Amino acid sequence: MLTPPSTPLPPELLHRKPGTVTTAQVMLWLQFSFLICCGAGGGLTALFWSSALDFSDFEFGRDFSQGVGDLAAVVTAVIGATVAVVILFGVLAVKIGAGRRWAQVTTIVVMLLAFVVGFFGLYTGFQASGQAGAPVDGSRLIGTLAGLAMPLVTLLCLFTGSANQWFRQQGRDPLRPPPPPSYTPYR
Repeated sequence: MLTPPSTPLPPELLHRKPGTVTTAQVMLWLQFSFLICCGAGGGLTALFWSSALDFSDFEFGRDFSQGVGDLAAVVTAVIGATVAVVILFGVLAVKIGAGRRWAQVTTIVVMLLAFVVGFFGLYTGFQASGQAGAPVDGSRLIGTLAGLAMPLVTLLCLFTGSANQWFRQQGRDPLRPPPPPSYTPYR
């Protein structure tokens, strides 16, 4: 009796987008919206509160235009970075829904980076600088943890089996049909 070669059956083709992919898309759109609403303003506020800017250039006895030019460069950089990340999140959200593997990988890398930067911010931002025993402001802690929840949910959704199948088959309408099975005839 002749038996065909033992090959595993291909996974069943998904005709609807899995809920985990939809959830990852929603999380990306929420982060997109959050960045539009609060990104540049929050970044500039954090920059002004930090010791990164030196406002001694704004004294009228010194070269005032140099200080304004430096400030304009910093503000432009923060706004430009925010716009770039907003565009990236929008493109990733659309392409994840379309089942593009590169979008899944890029989103995983970006969310891991956001998670690492968020924890770094937790570590550095909540130190009571020079005030041993001083209470820490808990509102920033809650806000940061809530902000870290969206990248975490996005990551967890993109690592599920149904999401991987969605990206493996390249979405609802695969670009390429699967290759036909190759059988070698016996002689």
